[in-house]
Amino acid sequence: MSEIHRYPLCWPNYVSRTPFHNRSVPKFEVHGIGNSINFLRSEINRMNGRDHDVWDESVVISSNLKRGRDGNILQQPEPQDTGVAVYFTLIFRRWAAGSIKEIERSCVLTCDKWNRVNYNIDAIARDVEAQRARQRWGCTTIEQAMQGYLAIPEKCGGRAWWDVLAIPQTSTKDAIKAQFKELSKTAHPDRGGTHLQWVELQDAFNQAMAA
Repeated sequence: MSEIHRYPLCWPNYVSRTPFHNRSVPKFEVHGIGNSINFLRSEINRMNGRDHDVWDESVVISSNLKRGRDGNILQQPEPQDTGVAVYFTLIFRRWAAGSIKEIERSCVLTCDKWNRVNYNIDAIARDVEAQRARQRWGCTTIEQAMQGYLAIPEKCGGRAWWDVLAIPQTSTKDAIKAQFKELSKTAHPDRGGTHLQWVELQDAFNQAMAA
């Protein structure tokens, strides 16, 4: 798997991207970047049954915000790509042989719907908060609620679909199809391309059509 890092953004390859022109301002109340990060870390801690202020080394908040040597986020303009991917270890408990067994799973949560990094961090924190609420209400367990988030992908940090297709993010579906057909002439293994090139192109096309 590609190395997971805080900067630049390490986005899971299988997760579709939101084109920049479709990103907007949320209607929910948001925090500044520092408070957004604290909010997210607190919610992950609470979900894992810990005190809210525990420092969890497994949490990696990956974005395009540059950091100084001390690890703190530097003052800077908002990056063009405001997406956020959060990698962490989920802890849940199961009954086994008359006792409770603690199990760990690696997870990744993502958001790039909003036009500022702290908005996307806040959104992920609110999603975790919502999953915890479902458990409190007795609707599900944390393991069940987070089932769709359990697997960290084999690859991350790949190029966005518009970069792979070499096409504007505002392209129509017909233009995307035409570009895919053109690139397929050289990317397909039977036409001189490699298996990896073909898979990347197919993934980019699928994401573009779903965007």
